[in-house]
Amino acid sequence: MEPDENFYILALDGGGARGIYPAHILARLERELSIPIGECFDLITGTSTGSIIAGAAAAGVAMQTVADLFEDQAPAIFSRKRFGWGLFRSKYERQPLAQIVQQFLPELRMGEITTPLLITSTDISTGGVRVIKSRYLQEQGQEYVRDGDVPLRDAILASCAAPSFFDPMQVDDYLLADGGLWANNPSILAATEAVSKFGRPLSRVHILSIGTGKPRHLYERGRSWGIATGWGRLKLVSYFLDLQSQASTNMATLLLEDRYFRMNPEIENWGLDDTRHLIALKVKADSDFTRDFGEIQKKIKRGCGQRSETESASIRGSPGGLQLQKTVNT
Repeated sequence: MEPDENFYILALDGGGARGIYPAHILARLERELSIPIGECFDLITGTSTGSIIAGAAAAGVAMQTVADLFEDQAPAIFSRKRFGWGLFRSKYERQPLAQIVQQFLPELRMGEITTPLLITSTDISTGGVRVIKSRYLQEQGQEYVRDGDVPLRDAILASCAAPSFFDPMQVDDYLLADGGLWANNPSILAATEAVSKFGRPLSRVHILSIGTGKPRHLYERGRSWGIATGWGRLKLVSYFLDLQSQASTNMATLLLEDRYFRMNPEIENWGLDDTRHLIALKVKADSDFTRDFGEIQKKIKRGCGQRSETESASIRGSPGGLQLQKTVNT
């Protein structure tokens, strides 16, 4: 078999509890291929809830473990609202999320992770963007001085700090918040990294992009348009994140054409912290995976456990398959 000169990217959107959708798709894919997700892509990138999944994949955590985490623990993360939230405080304490991240993610620093990984965040002190990277630049002989000592867990908590939902996260000298403020769908960022840092031509870049659902509608006519009455504080944050995802999708599609494959189901107006629809999203992920498995196979590295369509059809939907350990030493 000739060497595969293509460059394969996994890009995962933010979306709070709705992250169960991409997590379950990747759990199905991992079972189907019998290979860890981290070995199937040349670069993995995630924003907010997508950074949890991306970081887990890069650290060797089984995707079924991540999918179960969303189903079992999301209600605990988004259940205890803080007193006085909205006007004076973020809606949720970060501690429940931090404890869960600590329990299932290994204690790694970004400089210890060999899988190329990008985690997005926002430096709210300067109004700048902040991309936290694993050590792949160093391995290519490029300068890598800033992110090596950043704990993976801290990078993820920073990326998850959606305004008004969670407080910003202090990481070294930086005050960081949700990367979704500028890259809720990190596909364009990842394509840029492939070209500028890995030296791959854009014509060789392939992206599997998985969202967390696009609401059918958010606003109606005949409303008062104050922050509290019409726009809605939390709804406005969700609106901005959805718009960024759509813009990135449109640009990636124009640039990459059929080398870009996007999975992002249409949903009702389900908020980032609405945990009542986890099962519905899981069922939707199963359906979409079965429908799109052929396209998904085209967006992973050649030889990464691909089966023929006949072989794949025989085990789709099977509860069996790969059972990875929780973590793989990096």
